[in-house]
Amino acid sequence: MGNQHEKIRSQFQKQASNFSRKGSSQTNDRYIQWILESLNLGSDDRVLDVAAGTGILSRAMAPRCRQVTAIDLSTHMLKQGQNETMDAGITNINFVEGVAEKLPFEDHQFDIVVCRFAFHHIENPRQVLREMVRACKVGGTIAVIDIVSPEDDHLAAVYNRYEILRDPSHVRALKRSAMSALFRQEGIFVIVDESIDVESDFEKWLSLTHPAKEIAHELICDVTNEIEGGSSTGLRPFYKNGKLYFHHTFMKIVGKVDG
Repeated sequence: MGNQHEKIRSQFQKQASNFSRKGSSQTNDRYIQWILESLNLGSDDRVLDVAAGTGILSRAMAPRCRQVTAIDLSTHMLKQGQNETMDAGITNINFVEGVAEKLPFEDHQFDIVVCRFAFHHIENPRQVLREMVRACKVGGTIAVIDIVSPEDDHLAAVYNRYEILRDPSHVRALKRSAMSALFRQEGIFVIVDESIDVESDFEKWLSLTHPAKEIAHELICDVTNEIEGGSSTGLRPFYKNGKLYFHHTFMKIVGKVDG
């Protein structure tokens, strides 16, 4: 686990400054609203944002609730988040350094516990989900939003290989069925289970992680080859207005913690 944490810290030290531009885009705002519509935030709610990064979702939730605690293991992401939160004039977000596998909070502290786009970096997602449940009040809300891989075993493996090439801190994007099964295994009553396909700019996707030139070349060659009728990468690439794009599948799963 320690080695994986170091991979994450290394990658997100490089990515932290880019998250402001990414987080302020109209496209990203649309998907943030897609998340918020299922959280049913209340003005007195205390919310925990696990692996919060720079706090993109935390800042979106903050005006709708009493307090947000944003926890992440990357000091660079947290610092970027604190700066952006201060610039936005938001005062009800508390940034905390810590790991998702062992949350530094007492049992049943939060009304809502969320995790956005982090499960694919985690070696043991069930352990993290169990910690989220522990930190949540009985009857509270658990939500996970993440990219998911194709349901076909071979295609899922191929897809995850390309994600790892682009970002070595990627472990595995779960299948949608596997994510749903995790919730059931932890006794969470699922109330929302949705996925949407999202068009992603291939060049921007690569530039966020700064892969080596030979890796970027391999990725571009393989997705171009797929468009021309070659082997599937699982990325479902296509051209749009002369630019290279591909599809991500985002999953949103929300449930209640049973007593």
